[in-house]
Amino acid sequence: MPADPRAPRLTGALPLVDLVLRGGRITTFADPDQAPAEVESIAIAAGRVVAVGTDQQLAPYADLAAEVIDLDGRRVIPGLNDSHIHAVRGANSWSRSLHWESVRSVEGALASIAEAAEALPPGAWISVVGGWHRSQFAEGRAPDRAELDAVAPDHPVYLQELYDLGILNAAGLRATGFADAVADPPRGVLERDEDGALTGRIRGVGAFAVPIGLSLGAEAAQAQEGVREMAAEFARHGLTGVVDGGGLLMTPRDYDPISAVWRTGDLGIRARLFVSAWTRGGEVADIDALTTLVQPDSGDGMLRIVGVGEIPHLGCHDMEGLDPFAMPDDAAEELVDIVRLCARRGWRMSVHAVLDATLGRILDAWERVEAETGLVAGRGWSIVHADEASRGNLERLARLGAGVLVQNRLILKGSDYADAWGETPTAQAPPIGTMRELGIVIGAGTDATRANWFSPWASIWWLVTGDTLDGRGRRDPAHRMDRWDAIAAYTRDAAWFTGEQGHRGRLVPGYDADLCVPTRDPLTCADEELRDIRSDLTVLGGRITHRSTTSVR
Repeated sequence: MPADPRAPRLTGALPLVDLVLRGGRITTFADPDQAPAEVESIAIAAGRVVAVGTDQQLAPYADLAAEVIDLDGRRVIPGLNDSHIHAVRGANSWSRSLHWESVRSVEGALASIAEAAEALPPGAWISVVGGWHRSQFAEGRAPDRAELDAVAPDHPVYLQELYDLGILNAAGLRATGFADAVADPPRGVLERDEDGALTGRIRGVGAFAVPIGLSLGAEAAQAQEGVREMAAEFARHGLTGVVDGGGLLMTPRDYDPISAVWRTGDLGIRARLFVSAWTRGGEVADIDALTTLVQPDSGDGMLRIVGVGEIPHLGCHDMEGLDPFAMPDDAAEELVDIVRLCARRGWRMSVHAVLDATLGRILDAWERVEAETGLVAGRGWSIVHADEASRGNLERLARLGAGVLVQNRLILKGSDYADAWGETPTAQAPPIGTMRELGIVIGAGTDATRANWFSPWASIWWLVTGDTLDGRGRRDPAHRMDRWDAIAAYTRDAAWFTGEQGHRGRLVPGYDADLCVPTRDPLTCADEELRDIRSDLTVLGGRITHRSTTSVR
């Protein structure tokens, strides 16, 4: 029988081997000419995959390895890479806030606040800013002000349900200076009862900004510790990479904590940064300064600035697409200026658009600059969300060679979209089937840490099943993915959006040695098990970043 041409060649001196995993079912996501689709063993040296194959083929590597792990038939996949998440903002305040992703009742939520109140001195803030929604609670509602007063009377408490609603207790209202006689802040609403008294419920980014600023502010050391804690928690879920989307009013100084951790060599996750405009009314100047002072793709294999977005202009941002929005003409014209800057200076763009009308105007800008410069098409640009995208606009995207970043935000808010858009349009949001038909590259993610859960497995579950927590807004089968494609969107295809498809997202020789061993086989487990998968072993650049107590040995 002729030798397999893809088998590792063991002639000459073998490299020093750091780690060998053997006896498993390792899904490589390789092209046919790179490696088999599934192998038993993988060898890692100097942060890269050096060989894949059968246990017998890689036995010489195992003999030289610093550590050998027997998988006992377990599945291995490339490390997961959330292609659109707001990790930098979340990390800066990670240790200052509670996280309710796994909480399933109001009773449990209140218990976590009571526990925090016991541990913190009176007057210290307790906050849960995003990453939760009433649909995850058995009671189907959020905690109220009276309940917060009862469990934490001496602590200001602020809860923010995604970007929909904020809830303050009495101490929180006093700490913010919100009072019955105070006017609503710009771009915000303070809810009042029939007598004009504040209820403790607030809405809008202008109102949210006050308690967020008070409750999440952290000293440099604490913010840096938050970066480390977040990376460790992400590794527990099998994440080895994040693509940060910038976001509303993220300033250049907000990147100091992650940069400081990176400089010490302690960054436990690969971070790729899209940088948004940070000055309302000064967006063109912001992007001009950024693209003048920083070269595109500055950084290294752990931390890198990869583009402009997801908000290159604050006037072009349609938020979650649940409220009426029309892009102002002056903002659209300034967007053209920003697109022109990015194209001519070699920067990729990734732009937020939930509504089809918004997407159309962004594509107008891209096509206009492409006609002028020829520097947009085929440059790896992308749209974030595209939930309401029409076939016509997706065809325009395909002609530009652009990709789409898809997130599972509807897992928590299916009812909200069904009420606002109607059941049929929501069942097609986003139109994944049409994107795939047109050959558009799809990257999967969450849009966490405020607008959604950060769990990659909840996102994969949603991509596969189309389900939501409350059963409404369930996506049509035509716009779902099979499991292999959903995981590919989190690995192989996610790397495309940062121009790293040649060395990330696959388990083949020469690629970054990022992988995870899920707690259940995601290709064969029951649908109801898929959402709750974690990682028993996570490896980043050949270094183990998470190993569970019940993990492979």
